Amino acid sequence: MSANQSSDIARACSECTACCDGWLRITVRGQDVSPGNPCRFSVAHKCSIYQDRPVDPCQQFICGWLADNSPLPEWMRPDKANLILLASNFQWRGVPVHVAVAVGARPKEKAINWLKEFCRQSQRPLIFQTDGEWIAYGPPQFQTEMAERLSSGRNPWT
Repeated sequence: MSANQSSDIARACSECTACCDGWLRITVRGQDVSPGNPCRFSVAHKCSIYQDRPVDPCQQFICGWLADNSPLPEWMRPDKANLILLASNFQWRGVPVHVAVAVGARPKEKAINWLKEFCRQSQRPLIFQTDGEWIAYGPPQFQTEMAERLSSGRNPWT
C-alpha cells in the first residue's frame, strides 16, 4: 500500500496493547500509565476491564492504525512498527499535524521513513518521539517553532 492509499479493512487490536503498555502518558482509574509503568488492567495482551473501561482515556482513544480509513499499512500496527500514530487535534498555522509516539526506545526506521513520506505527500507536518525526544519534521518554520517550544519546556501542541 502506498502512502496515499488508505485501508478499508476493518482492523482490530488483536494482541497489540501498545497504548496500554506505558508509552502513552495517561491515567486509568486513578492509576498513572507511563514508560516503565504499564496499565495495571492490561493482562497478557488483553484489557481485564474492557467491558467496563473508562470513557476517558480508554474509550475515547483513537489509534491512528485502527482509525476508519487509516492510511497506515498493515505492518504499521503499533506493536510491529514501534510507533503509535495519534489522532490529534493539534494544528500549526491552520494545518493539521501528525503526532507519533515511540513504542519502546524508538520507532522502527522503516516506520519513520514511511510516515515522513506520507507527511510530505499530504503536506502535513509531523512531530514524533524517539529516544525520549520530540523531533519535528516539515517546513523549516515548523521545525524552528517546535524546537523553541520544546527548549522552553513547553509541549509542542500548547
